[in-house]
Amino acid sequence: MIVVYASDLHGNKELYAELFELAEKRRAQAVIIGGDMLPMGGSFQYSLQEQKDFILSYLESKLSGFLAKARQATIYAMLGNDDWGASNAYLKNLEGQGILRLLHGRRYALGDRYDLIGYAHVPPTPFIIKDGERRDLRIDSTEQQRCTACCSLGEKIIVVDPRQHLVRMKSIEEELEELPTPREPHSAVYVMHSPPFGTNLDRLFDGRWIGSRAIRMFIENHQPYLTLHGHIHESSEISGRYWDRIGKTICINPGQSTEELYAVVFKLEDVSTTLEHTVFGPMVQEA
Repeated sequence: MIVVYASDLHGNKELYAELFELAEKRRAQAVIIGGDMLPMGGSFQYSLQEQKDFILSYLESKLSGFLAKARQATIYAMLGNDDWGASNAYLKNLEGQGILRLLHGRRYALGDRYDLIGYAHVPPTPFIIKDGERRDLRIDSTEQQRCTACCSLGEKIIVVDPRQHLVRMKSIEEELEELPTPREPHSAVYVMHSPPFGTNLDRLFDGRWIGSRAIRMFIENHQPYLTLHGHIHESSEISGRYWDRIGKTICINPGQSTEELYAVVFKLEDVSTTLEHTVFGPMVQEA
């Protein structure tokens, strides 16, 4: 099975066009979009409407057009921390039409052997949107932040106290325990918007690691076949690699750019010898 994976497209139509051109060219059977799908380029006041309009006026026709030409393909997608949670209602409409399959909290069979499971939430950030943020570990305290914190509620954007909001929610550590159980743990493929902490996949421009400790622990304990990540756009450039290993698990974050598509293509049955990045090339094994 040929898989094309990208994350953090942020409503960039040029990147979407490149993604589906790549998927069509490689005859992908699975196209996976790992979070932060939607735009946030206009006025914050109208950002929820902007995301709704993007789904209805662009994404629906773009995905449908691709599927009409690539009938072998299935599209899997989920929101990220820069997408309003309320936008999921419009993605569910696309799911109802058979255009895509939503990943967060779901499990899908990939062929006879593999399972695909999604998890969209990330540890707290300094950014405004809090729909997709959670405390990382269950023992974590919550820190106050300087900027206004907001969540979506139906068609509205509401201001929230970030401490109270995060305390009300289960932590990432707790939510990971509630994900669907794969048929065979070592054949599971997880799409997790946040990368695991302390790897090649979660480095900021200043070199700090900023990924999820809970996700790292989950990978260490369960040793899935493959994990796919995003969230930290620059990590592949800062660390020099878009992949890492945690035990036997291959972990990938292609990163993202506004100038050209950062995505990976691989054969699911043989990731380590077929993995290729659109910019950085094939996976180079350690000596």
